[in-house]
Amino acid sequence: MGVDPNLRDPYILNWNLGIQHAFTNNLSLEVGYVGNHGSRLFGIRDINQAPLGAGWCQNSPLTAAQIADACKLGPTAPPKPFNSQAAQEARPYFNSFPYLGFINWASNNVHSNFNSLQVTLTQRASHGLSFTAGYTFAHGLDNGSLNRFGLLPQNSNNTGAEYGSSDFDIRQRFTLTTTYNIPGVKGYGQLLQGWRVNSIYTYQTAQPWSLWDGGNNFDGTGENAYRWDLFGSPDGFRSTATSIPFCNGFGVDPVTLKVTTVSVSCSQQAGTLANSTPLPKSLGDKCATLTTDPNTLKNAGCYVTSDGVIVPAALNHFGNMGRNIFRDSGFKNWDLSVFKNFTFKEQFSAQFRVELFNVLNHPNIANPYGASNFGGIGDTLNSSGTFGCGCGTPDVIAGNNLIGSGSARVMQVGLKLKF
Repeated sequence: MGVDPNLRDPYILNWNLGIQHAFTNNLSLEVGYVGNHGSRLFGIRDINQAPLGAGWCQNSPLTAAQIADACKLGPTAPPKPFNSQAAQEARPYFNSFPYLGFINWASNNVHSNFNSLQVTLTQRASHGLSFTAGYTFAHGLDNGSLNRFGLLPQNSNNTGAEYGSSDFDIRQRFTLTTTYNIPGVKGYGQLLQGWRVNSIYTYQTAQPWSLWDGGNNFDGTGENAYRWDLFGSPDGFRSTATSIPFCNGFGVDPVTLKVTTVSVSCSQQAGTLANSTPLPKSLGDKCATLTTDPNTLKNAGCYVTSDGVIVPAALNHFGNMGRNIFRDSGFKNWDLSVFKNFTFKEQFSAQFRVELFNVLNHPNIANPYGASNFGGIGDTLNSSGTFGCGCGTPDVIAGNNLIGSGSARVMQVGLKLKF
């Protein structure tokens, strides 16, 4: 990886405005606007990206190296294999450094913006009850969030086209933490006193997830960062525990050069169970109607929901899909704990506790590829069986099997002696 010699420290500008109001001695409300702008942020792009169509010998003009070597037999197209040598011979620095392919250049080419409304309601301990409720309505945008963990831009010559919702963007988030010391009655062996209940509830709307075609190289650049064309609303492609319906088996009529759907089959996979469910082949009709290139559709298939379709872009073109236009299923979690305190003598006491994480056993599904999951499962457009599938709970998929990080219901008990 190369580093820009003019690489500078990032520049972050923060601003906020807030008001507070006390309703009583124990109850107060805080409302604030918080924003920031980042410039000169760290980003990576390939400064040696081949031109569109190079891997199919369809870039214009062909380089002298291509004409003499990889492209001497003329242009190709799928189903013939991608010609990586032709792409290599078209790279900008091939004549000077023919042994170099990707030259991933670290520079200050990323910028960001964040704006939010933040509301906090605080109840200090009164009659045994205390709580803090927080709500945030926000939007974060940038043209690169994950630094070295992120994908290359679809077009490294136009990093501004990557500008969209940040990988960490959460539009709405609500949390409620509360503690209640239950009034007690002395006697009965302390069974009716010393009880306390704690609770934490978290709700947040969906985060974006990134995607790319890591194998077809229809754009001809060989970057493996190519995105497809979307027709319809991205809201219909929310990731869940199952994959997004996939259709393949398209053909091309040799006379009319139009798509044929006689052999089309469609299916959907339950990622956690790896079970594939056949779907009506009529789903493929949407793809056949909207595709801009029957040949790329024939070779790669398509993804379809009631709200739209995703089809491969025309050969030697970038897709129209923006970065981070899809969302996961969001996050909901309720944790609860019950404490019982016993006092035996002035200097000796005991505390028994029962803690429940994800009390309602609500299924939270991992993000296919985003801020909490860099491994990626349903993030590649050429993985027909799992595309759009979270395929597990966040704790397992992210390799972070800790209580409270999105697992199924967990219960634990504890006893603490103090003397």
